[in-house]
This record gives sequence, C-alpha cells and structure tokens, in this order.
Amino acid sequence: RKKVEALLREHTIARSPRLEHPILNRPIHRFLLDRPDVGAALARILKIGTYTVTRTGTDQFRASDPEGLEGQLEILYRDEAQRVYYAEGIAEGGLLRVRGKVVVFQQSQYSTTASGQERVAAQLTVYAKIDNPVLAFFVRILSPLIGGMVDAKISKAQGVVRQVSEVMVQDPHATVARIAASDALAPEDLATLRAL
Repeated sequence: RKKVEALLREHTIARSPRLEHPILNRPIHRFLLDRPDVGAALARILKIGTYTVTRTGTDQFRASDPEGLEGQLEILYRDEAQRVYYAEGIAEGGLLRVRGKVVVFQQSQYSTTASGQERVAAQLTVYAKIDNPVLAFFVRILSPLIGGMVDAKISKAQGVVRQVSEVMVQDPHATVARIAASDALAPEDLATLRAL
C-alpha cells in the first residue's frame, strides 16, 4: 500500500485511456486479466505477441519483451469489475535505459449487444514514475505532446487480452484447438480455459 501511495504522490505522468472490445465471455476475460502469463502464452501461440510472462508467486509475475522491456508485475486487488496492477521495471531502447514504476487501476464494464455479443469497456487510470529525475522532468514538460504515445504503449500492453478475446470470439473452437495442439500452455490452464 505504501508503494502505491508514494507513486500516486510522486508520479511523473498520469493517463486515462479507455479500451472497448468484444469478449467470448466474462469468466475468460477475467481469467486473462488475472493470469498475464496465460495471456502471454496465448499471444505467442496465436502469433499475436512475442513477449513472455512467468508466474513467480500468487499474483506475481516477471515479464519481458523483445523491445527491451523487463520487470515485475503484481496484482494488488481484484473484484468482479476492478483490478489494480503494480509494476516496476526497466525499458531499454537505443542509448536510453529507463527505470520506473507504474500503477494501473482498471475498471471493466461489461455489456451484451442486441445480437448477444458480450463486450467490455475498460477504463484505465495509469500513474507512472520515471526514476531518473532529469528524464522525468522532460517527460512532465512534454507530456501533452507524448501523451498519445504513452496511451498507445498502455493500450498495447492491455491489447493482448483484447486481441486474444477477439480471436476467440471469431472462432472459439478452432482457437481452442490451436491452443491445445501447442505445448506452450500448462495442462491445468488449458483445462481452466475449456471449463470457462
């Protein structure tokens, strides 16, 4: 709790992107939000993403991607409609190495269309802190200009759940067959997906 309060007081940038997309069903969507390791495995199986997430404990994960992002993620809170994520890590690109922290508050609102398609609208509130004070200063000054880029990065991270959901909605049986044919998903996680 103290680390979140400190981040809220000392954040470098705050953003509030909103994401909307179809989902196969609410239980699968919530499962993917709570198990980023499964979401990453599905993204690799379905050729949507190339990053890896490893579960290191209850609600704790280690993540990395080929673009130079590496860090620890923790789910601090969850209920039917809300999640709170906290992460610390390093992003490397070119000559720049940036260490930072982020807290994400996610509020999900579920709905069903007239045709019976389930959808989710996710309101994200993101507070990020860059540890380097000089870089943080420039990010604060440039935040009106780089806000869209920050939103795109946030949406990309959350977008894997969206993309996996959309593939599952388009052809659930073929998608589950592709997942089952792969050995990249633990048998108990595959059983959970099938049960949901």
